[in-house]
Amino acid sequence: MSMKVITPNAEAFLFKYLNNPSPTGFEAAGQQLWLEYLRPFVDDWGVDNYGTAYGVINPGKEFRVLIEGHADEISWFVHYIGDDGFIQVARNGGSDHLIAPSKRLNIHTKKGL
Repeated sequence: MSMKVITPNAEAFLFKYLNNPSPTGFEAAGQQLWLEYLRPFVDDWGVDNYGTAYGVINPGKEFRVLIEGHADEISWFVHYIGDDGFIQVARNGGSDHLIAPSKRLNIHTKKGL
């Protein structure tokens, strides 16, 4: 008897999580998605001061398990949009400015994508 490792629920979560924007400094939505999925499997959970989300199995016991993940994405801020439609960006976090010209991007505004 074979058992699927990736269930339909896990696959749906992974797709939603990977397609959720979490740029440096704005990771809260991604953290919440991850924590919502993790909560049934852990006894305690939270987010630390550095933006790392975590779950703990058997907190306070001699043997416990910590599941943690720090998730932020490479991102840039739109700095200027020229009359010709070209976009100038400013780095956010530790992204490499040399790869910016070769990347597709999604522009997020206060109203969404």
